[in-house]
Amino acid sequence: MSGPPLQTTTEQLEKDRVKLRVEVPESALKPAIDAVYRKWANEIRIPGFRRGKVPRQMIDARVGLDTVREEALQEALPQIYRDALRAEDLEAIAPPEIEVVEFEAGTPLVFEATVDVRPEVRIPELSGIEVEAPSPEITDEDLDEQLERLRDRFAELESVGREARRGDHVLVDLKGYQNDSLVEGLSAPDFLYEVGSRTGPPSLDEELEGTRPGAILKFTDEIHIHGDDGSDHDHSSTEPVSFTVLVKEVKTKRLPVVDDEFAKTVGEFESLDDLKEDLRARLATVKERMNEEELRTNALTALVEASELEPPEKLVESEFGHRLEHLEQDLERAGLTLDTYGAQLQLTELEIRRDLREQAARSVKAELLLEEIAREQNVDVSEEELGREISMAAAQAQRDPKEVAQNLVESGRVGAVAADIMRRKALDYVVGSVNVIGRVTDDS
Repeated sequence: MSGPPLQTTTEQLEKDRVKLRVEVPESALKPAIDAVYRKWANEIRIPGFRRGKVPRQMIDARVGLDTVREEALQEALPQIYRDALRAEDLEAIAPPEIEVVEFEAGTPLVFEATVDVRPEVRIPELSGIEVEAPSPEITDEDLDEQLERLRDRFAELESVGREARRGDHVLVDLKGYQNDSLVEGLSAPDFLYEVGSRTGPPSLDEELEGTRPGAILKFTDEIHIHGDDGSDHDHSSTEPVSFTVLVKEVKTKRLPVVDDEFAKTVGEFESLDDLKEDLRARLATVKERMNEEELRTNALTALVEASELEPPEKLVESEFGHRLEHLEQDLERAGLTLDTYGAQLQLTELEIRRDLREQAARSVKAELLLEEIAREQNVDVSEEELGREISMAAAQAQRDPKEVAQNLVESGRVGAVAADIMRRKALDYVVGSVNVIGRVTDDS
């Protein structure tokens, strides 16, 4: 179905920003005006007239003709704007800034939209991009690292009389107080804690180091407290909490000797050599999968670095906002703020924000490049691929695939899922087209 006749012109404002001027005849608003009158005819109660049969003159007298026209304009403008974009072959990447220039009864509607548009994307010559393939070799260091992890998993804790050191486990009675009342979630009897793990109150690790059994520690920390006032909103704040810690035992790990007996303890292995052979085979499988992901990451990074594309600021700002919001949510769940998180990383909040913005810019640039490659290579997404993606997402969330699919449709996010698949397929093409140095093939 074609839209109303349009007269459109464009003016380039900046590199990826244009002003779109649109003129449409007043008749283009008639369907929207009719719909607004029908709505008001059903809402207004006037004696002598049935619901839905109120004359337009009475509606104009009651609510005003200007109100009716304004509502009709709000209803019709989005579709007219989309038609104007198609007429000028523009692809907007952010909501427009619209200014209505003329909107008088009996005259055409004229408006101007300042639009951020998708930039022209030029793909570098992929065959000229060099990427080094990750080494598939399983080194002795890789094997030793796995053996050490096994030793740690099968280690036994034994009590010692010396002072607690980083890496030791201490058995403590932990009590957190506010106004002489125990704080739920911040108190635990017989709590086995690893010194240096940074999983307890901020000062706990420093307080525990150097202590012996029987020591009583007292300190105060600023803790993120989640409150519940009965509403649907989460209320939280950072408040001082006083802690008392009784050190009951200091335990250290006793690591087993790596020998044939250890191999028999770990699994059904006759000797240490059998265990090492099994570990080497497992590592090869894991490393193959990890190398594949590393190669894809490196190929995308090389593509981004080889491109001269400047990502649009609107998209970068939007992506930065999403990343910052997610980081703050994750930190809040962990009881941290940007300040405390930055202190742990020895970074200022400004440096954290700068790094996030740089990540956002690279991400936007990568998406634009992959989308352009998908266009050039006519990459499409089949219903089977979409269904498989939804099934995988449902399995990870332990939900019914039909329920997940229905939620995606209702929220309008099916297109986003399809776009993710499309970009992955475009990246497959990139990996197959760049010059991978040291790639091991089946024929080699």
